[in-house]
Amino acid sequence: MKFFSMLSAFVTFAIAHQALAQVTIVVAPSNTNVDCLPGTAISCTQAQIVSNTCKGNFTPGQRCLHIATTHPNCHVSLYKAANQQGEVDARLSTASETTIEASNNDAAWLSYAITCP
Repeated sequence: MKFFSMLSAFVTFAIAHQALAQVTIVVAPSNTNVDCLPGTAISCTQAQIVSNTCKGNFTPGQRCLHIATTHPNCHVSLYKAANQQGEVDARLSTASETTIEASNNDAAWLSYAITCP
């Protein structure tokens, strides 16, 4: 019985530890269409990740983002409207370091939400 108790505690810790990882995105300067770096870093705190409240607006709107710190179970939703309104325009996995750019014809992204289901 003690073995199962220890196993349960380990699994609980592993799940909690996974949920508490940090995610960082780098926002490119608005005049950069090719390379996202250097830029402003936006990081989610552990509490924001757990409560799925890591969201905000880009000022000014952004056309390029780079995932700088990865987490296997999270994604960044990008919106063309402020305050996460309307449809999700693009969804970017945070499983690996990656970059997303808007095409030249597209409007800039005005808001984002980082979620870790």
